[in-house]
Amino acid sequence: MKSTLTPALIFHVLNACVADLICAKEPVSQSIPLAVPNAPKAGDADFPTPSPGARHNQKVAAIKSGKYDLVLIGDSITQCLEDGGEWAPLNATWEKHYVPRNAINLGYSAYRTENILWNLQNGELDFTQSPKVFMLLIGTNNTDDQHFKSVHTAEQLFAGTKAIVDLIRQRHPTSKIVIRRPFPSGTVGDQTPYARKYNRSLKAIGELRRAGELTAQLADGKQVFWSDVGHVFLRPDGTINPDLMPDLIHPNAAGAEAAAQAIEPLLSSLLGDEPVMDSQSNPALVPVSRADGSYDWMARHLAILAAKETHPQIVFIGDSITHHMGGVPKTTGGFASPLGATFWEAVCTAERPGLNLGFGADWTQHVLWRIDHGELDGLAPKHVVLMIGTNNVLHGGGNAPQIIEGVRACMIRIRAKTPLAKIILMGVLPCRNPATNPTRLLAAEVNKGLEPLAKEAKCDYLDLSAGFIDAQGNIPNELMADAVHPSAAGYKIWSTALETLLKAHGAEEKN
Repeated sequence: MKSTLTPALIFHVLNACVADLICAKEPVSQSIPLAVPNAPKAGDADFPTPSPGARHNQKVAAIKSGKYDLVLIGDSITQCLEDGGEWAPLNATWEKHYVPRNAINLGYSAYRTENILWNLQNGELDFTQSPKVFMLLIGTNNTDDQHFKSVHTAEQLFAGTKAIVDLIRQRHPTSKIVIRRPFPSGTVGDQTPYARKYNRSLKAIGELRRAGELTAQLADGKQVFWSDVGHVFLRPDGTINPDLMPDLIHPNAAGAEAAAQAIEPLLSSLLGDEPVMDSQSNPALVPVSRADGSYDWMARHLAILAAKETHPQIVFIGDSITHHMGGVPKTTGGFASPLGATFWEAVCTAERPGLNLGFGADWTQHVLWRIDHGELDGLAPKHVVLMIGTNNVLHGGGNAPQIIEGVRACMIRIRAKTPLAKIILMGVLPCRNPATNPTRLLAAEVNKGLEPLAKEAKCDYLDLSAGFIDAQGNIPNELMADAVHPSAAGYKIWSTALETLLKAHGAEEKN
């Protein structure tokens, strides 16, 4: 990082309007003990280590002479928000989101968890009154094998993060703490036109991703919260977008603002003020929870969080078309019987266990909320199948470009959460008769945009539309009785096509 230039239930108990909070290399199959068994020693991520500089003395003086509601703690990514020179454009985000909240910036270039610990033990927690919120973003430098001779494992970085959180809680027990998952970093092969480029090894990136998952264990949803907004810096194929992170590690002005917007719902709820959010003209991109009269939407969400213990190999994400398959979790949400039960039994076997993230009546924005609230956290499936957008099409949820952007946002979040999974993007199934029905035409227009999206995301695309339409262009009753939801025969079309693709993937893995 620059040296001279610089899981439980995370937030579900709060109001459903708190929407947009919250890339793991492997699953967290066992909890890491919160008690570190050995005393820290020099070089450890949890051993307080000084890093000389005048900035620390200036910050200690400011802390002892002022009162602050919000404290930002971190490395250069945090410091850059109030720096000058190259980073001056980021000041707009600092002035917009943090200065009005009486904030202090305790970010330090090239700092690691051990340096932050020393600072906090030596004056940077001597507030005259406890701040409302501490927001911690640290760990990127601990795994930087490009610029540091010594690097830490995910478990060591977890220990360092825990030591910081424990210290803050000891000194300021009434303050809330937000642990921010480290932002994604550039790795071998990543490209950028920017003059400076950060490329860590794949091993380093893997440790950073895994450490991010481990630190989620520190959140209790009461005093300590965990937030992952790294998706804002990614493209659909999972690579870093240099338009937001030019050197592949430091956000520019646009990236800093995007990250600040993403954490606003959580931050504002903890501070008790209004979120500082820019208006969004496309509702398909705004994560929201929902209530449905036919079933308990939130209960299903909580059931899915519990069902993640099954360690699924294949995950299905979608609306009622996916929900109707049944499977895990064992809730049909008010549906008399899973119409796609034969699909589930054929595709999700003992050797290939599945998890059903389908929710009746969901739009793209509801999928975004669910992913942001933990439904993919800690999972490492081999395949993720996404079919979403039908309800946006049916109920006036935007034009084709807006709906496609909503699906794109879902794809990016899936990539961020399950970077090693093979994603299969499904086209929107045809809906409503006759062929000239505006809804049918809109679905077809959406699918025309989803195919290039799949290419951009470097994933497979399955459009089953042709199989659901007869020679006259109508949807046969035997395939979709309501011209929206597949019958058992309709699900057979899907399962057959999917099995063919999964077998091809298996052959590729063997080769």
